[in-house]
Amino acid sequence: MADLDIIDGYEQAMTDFPGSTRAIDEGLARFKASYADLTSPTLADDISATYASTLYFNDTLHTFSKLEDLAAYMKQTGSALSESSVDVHQVIRDGADVYVRWTMEFKSRAVGRNIHSRSIGVSHLRFDEEGRVVLHQDFWDSGHALYAHLPIVGFFVRRARSAL
Repeated sequence: MADLDIIDGYEQAMTDFPGSTRAIDEGLARFKASYADLTSPTLADDISATYASTLYFNDTLHTFSKLEDLAAYMKQTGSALSESSVDVHQVIRDGADVYVRWTMEFKSRAVGRNIHSRSIGVSHLRFDEEGRVVLHQDFWDSGHALYAHLPIVGFFVRRARSAL
């Protein structure tokens, strides 16, 4: 998805999914528990309990609108990790909008190399009346967290960073 498509998709999702304040606390508790360990064997079920069947999800790498696609993606992501943690440091609420500041750390292996990544980010969330996530937009530097660790691609990512 091109950058403008992502921006337009996010803006449209904010119109399509106005959110509800009714069950934010319950939804936040499920959200934190689901992301605490992405290697959990129950991750797909946890994601299915956390998100609504129709949703907007963008983690800067992929965008999903259906729960079953998101659950499959998260299961695949978790199975590629040997260790994972997401620590929530702050939650800011503004009506139906919830902003979660977090640190993610994971260990994996890619292209014959061990990868240990630590990154920071913020997620913008909205919940439905039952406390299920209907809008999830991540703001984080996936290039630094993921691509900078890979051979060849990482060289170009690091070089571009230093040039800027």
